[in-house]
Amino acid sequence: MANKEKTNLDSKISNQIINFFSLFLIFYYFYGFTTGENSSGSGGVNGDFKLIWNNLELFKQGIISNLDSSEYTDSRTPLLYLIHVYLNPFNYNQDVFRISVFFVSFLVPILLFFTIKKNYENLENNEIIFLSLLVTLSPYFRTSAFWGLSENYALIILLLSYLILKKFEESYKNSGRLINIFFLFLLCFSSSLIVYFDQKLVFISLIIFLAILRLNIDYSTKFLSIIFYGIFAIPFLYLISLWGSIVPIDASAHRKVGSIADLFNPIYCLTILSIYILPFILCKKLNYFDVKKKFLNTNFILIFSILIIYLLFAIFLGNFQNLDLNGKGAIYKLSLIIIDDTYLRLFMTSVVYIVCILLIYFFFEKTFDLFLVAYFFTISLFITPFYQEYLDPLIYILLFSFFKTKLNIKKYNIYVIGFYYFLFLISAKTYYNIII
Repeated sequence: MANKEKTNLDSKISNQIINFFSLFLIFYYFYGFTTGENSSGSGGVNGDFKLIWNNLELFKQGIISNLDSSEYTDSRTPLLYLIHVYLNPFNYNQDVFRISVFFVSFLVPILLFFTIKKNYENLENNEIIFLSLLVTLSPYFRTSAFWGLSENYALIILLLSYLILKKFEESYKNSGRLINIFFLFLLCFSSSLIVYFDQKLVFISLIIFLAILRLNIDYSTKFLSIIFYGIFAIPFLYLISLWGSIVPIDASAHRKVGSIADLFNPIYCLTILSIYILPFILCKKLNYFDVKKKFLNTNFILIFSILIIYLLFAIFLGNFQNLDLNGKGAIYKLSLIIIDDTYLRLFMTSVVYIVCILLIYFFFEKTFDLFLVAYFFTISLFITPFYQEYLDPLIYILLFSFFKTKLNIKKYNIYVIGFYYFLFLISAKTYYNIII
């Protein structure tokens, strides 16, 4: 009886602790906004917000006439600006506009809560709330929320699409045809919108489309999904014909779209990705024989060999000494701070890259997940600069949604994950507000 009472007491104390930290995360989110926090380098009135506001003012003057304007400085489609112009009543003033984006951004942790709850039924609600709120520690989520940027809208639609997909998969067998068509329409519509908010997330649309084709539904319904996607793609195809690229004219010129950007970008892409999966290693069951079996197989040897060959290819054909200082993530910035010698930095980068290959391969259990990693690795070659914000907090959200690898999350894991992401935020704030 005494042991049972002690267990209940420990559980109650543990729940109180995690509830306290959840309240702290909410408070810290509001605190960051009220203090004008800039934790990613792109915040502030004279940062990216200035460009966002100028774009919004441009489209207030006319939508169609400014679609191909050289004054439009965003790299994404104008859909979000159309939403702000026609549906956001708080677009008349910079401060209230920022407040509106700040509150809308909080839909991300709310939707993430329902996503985690669906996939991890063993977790208690307060644990799920804490894990959902951890996304607010992302420097890039915070900057986007605090300074009216667009990235969080893509995450909202991503999570909505995932939840609609799960609802459709669970209910299509027991629902009537009209209900199925309604959910199919919503699913195709939401997953198409993702591309309009962020072109690099086109892989989400493809995943959902393939998921629809794999379902045991009649062929007419599957064909209907193709029609829906075709219709929703028409505006984007028009924009491509107008711009001559998948991004607006200004962004296409500055980002060298369509050409190989930087041979070292994929290397830094893997280091960035590894940063976000590192604390989740604690959620893996470490068994010497399983680890040995995983690394001593043909698939790993083939993947590892290809990636090492790519490293050598980048070293000999790339220009490490004259890398663009923009982007490339935390590891690159850290190497610039602690190492002056170019060759030592190259050696450090190579070692970290190899470690990240091992970490990623060990962490992801499903081939599907490795294909997603390969997607990010590939597109980073054609994006310049490749910023850490392209994967943050995207990878954290994908770990609880579209990635197939399941996490064995325990209460002590949650504390470690929370501390890790808080430490990363503090490091980012220190770098952008003190070091540079």
